[in-house]
Amino acid sequence: AGAGPMDRYKEIREAVSSNSVEWQYESSVGSSLPVLSTLRDLLQTGDDVQLLRGCLSGTMAYVFRTMDENTSFSEAVRQAVEKDFAENNIREDLSGVDAARKVVVLARELGMDVSVEDVVVESLLTDEIRNKEYTGTREEINAAILEDLKSLDEPMLKRWKEESDNGRLLRYKFYVDVATGICQCKLEGVDNKDTLYRLRENENLIAFETSRYTTSPLIVKGAAAGPELAAAGMFADLLRIGRGFSAST
Repeated sequence: AGAGPMDRYKEIREAVSSNSVEWQYESSVGSSLPVLSTLRDLLQTGDDVQLLRGCLSGTMAYVFRTMDENTSFSEAVRQAVEKDFAENNIREDLSGVDAARKVVVLARELGMDVSVEDVVVESLLTDEIRNKEYTGTREEINAAILEDLKSLDEPMLKRWKEESDNGRLLRYKFYVDVATGICQCKLEGVDNKDTLYRLRENENLIAFETSRYTTSPLIVKGAAAGPELAAAGMFADLLRIGRGFSAST
């Protein structure tokens, strides 16, 4: 709902405000990491949040931490699927749609009227793979997609080598620029001065650039991939709802 149609989002917000009810969705961004609560704390204490950036996809983090000259792009994706880091439909990860939804949640917290369609997204998939109709069980569909992804191994390796030769690593990065209103998700090379350079294979990272954090951004970083962390995040949301209900009775 946090990244759904704007009209519905505003209706939910109005219902929450008018009826003094709880709506907790911290786990929708970063699993169990305190991303939204940190953002709200900054805003509610009067800070001016100017830019958010980082990586919101555990799948993408794993793939680009793992792939190299010896491990192909498709093999890295296969490993991410085996570790349960990926969405049920791995194309949601690789097309950037999953990351874009999380960007929308963050942008709306900042008061931006943004929908998924407004996010500039770089898909790693060809149109053929993105639009192809796969049939069968989840395992059969993923196996077929992974087989098709082998066609991307060569161009992805070329891109990896181009960045590596210049001392950079590939990372799937997001930006929310409040001043320009631009939200984007894209694959880019980062050097060793970038906060994403040392991103581990199961991590998310969000850097908050604000009027207070000028010399160095506030960073929320940690493991955020896999069903256990997702479940922990959702359980924490339920506990917050429970505490809010208890306080109101």
